[in-house]
Amino acid sequence: MKRAVLLLMHQGKSYMEQIAEAVAGVGVDLVAVSSRPKSPEVLEASRRYLADCVVTEESELQSGDVEKAVREFADRGYRIEAAFASFEGYRLLMSELNERLGARDSAVPALRLCLDKFELRRHLFAEGLSEVRGHRITPGVTPELDPAARWFVKPVRGAASFAAFLLEDVEDLAELPAIQEQMRADQAMRAIFMDRYDFLVEEYVEGPEFSFETFVLDGRVHHLCVHEKARVERLERTTLEGMSVSPPVSLDRELLLEGADFVTECLAALKGYGLTTGPLHIEVKYWEAKRRWEIIEINTRMGGSLIDPSVRTVTGLSSFDLWIEALLLPDGERDAFHERLTRASQLEALRTGSPTRATVFLSKYGEKGRTIDEIRFEPPTRPPRILRVHVAEGTELEASDRAICLMDALWDVAADDLDAEIAFLDRHATEHFHIRYR
Repeated sequence: MKRAVLLLMHQGKSYMEQIAEAVAGVGVDLVAVSSRPKSPEVLEASRRYLADCVVTEESELQSGDVEKAVREFADRGYRIEAAFASFEGYRLLMSELNERLGARDSAVPALRLCLDKFELRRHLFAEGLSEVRGHRITPGVTPELDPAARWFVKPVRGAASFAAFLLEDVEDLAELPAIQEQMRADQAMRAIFMDRYDFLVEEYVEGPEFSFETFVLDGRVHHLCVHEKARVERLERTTLEGMSVSPPVSLDRELLLEGADFVTECLAALKGYGLTTGPLHIEVKYWEAKRRWEIIEINTRMGGSLIDPSVRTVTGLSSFDLWIEALLLPDGERDAFHERLTRASQLEALRTGSPTRATVFLSKYGEKGRTIDEIRFEPPTRPPRILRVHVAEGTELEASDRAICLMDALWDVAADDLDAEIAFLDRHATEHFHIRYR
């Protein structure tokens, strides 16, 4: 029998090149079970990275599909030792199978708690780790909201800033049923909601926003690096994260390290639920009026967009590699794994005053329901080191109130000149990004 990792693919797609490289690094084969893709060409592009693949008839994977795939691969000569899913909608399926296989992973109760933004807020509030007031929205019932506070609406199960917006008028909540229909109809993102389409409203935390890229092994927390969301645009019914920079620029080192310690404390309050192993993309804000940190959400996966290439640039480590290694890590190699994470950590470098590398990456978004006629990004100078254009001419964009990313671009920059680099690259990208709709 050949040792293998089972990739849970959504509609024939995943971060194939990175995952295949990570699995090859631990000396096992990569096989996949995929939900039905929109077109055969999508799956064919992924197959070249796989030793073998099975495809279901439905557009979303279910637990039975995964169990059937394990048996089918066993018949084909593969012994599945761990499951892997970069797609958030399959994170629980991954954990369930890993528990049966004995692979290192966080437990389902911890993942369920983090995936439910309302219950996570309630838990942190009860533990004295949050001061944000919140309400679950009940259909037909208008919540009593303090008029002296600003309020923010978002789905209990979030994805791509889907319907995440500042509440300007409580009457706007009447639009949520129509938005829920968008969520159900969005073929690309629907699985992430896991049949949960309810909403919450909570106090808006006014202040700069950051994401900690964190790895947990055996409950021990390592903050690899931190990004600041340097450009955020709030549309009527969604929020667009236009630029991220690492290390952050708006807070001093001491306050940033205080934030890292706060996040560690919050994760300790979840350890009892089984949040013990894997990458975390943790969104936090510094509430300026209250001079305190607040968790916005804990994503039990690595960050999307160009987060992982940025982490690799800053730390020399890839979240994909670390996650695959951790799943199969022998007991005798845990100490060395922890030491490697500590040495690579940008936060540890900030604590000691050591130099750190820096990145800026930006994203461009499209207008819902429009069809792309032309798209290009060809700056004559300072081209990005990484450029990913996600759509082609003729692409019809989803008619959904979410962030529809068209392009991501990343630059390596000088850590001692970040303010100037941010201003320049913001102008640079705006001037040379061209899009036309039909």
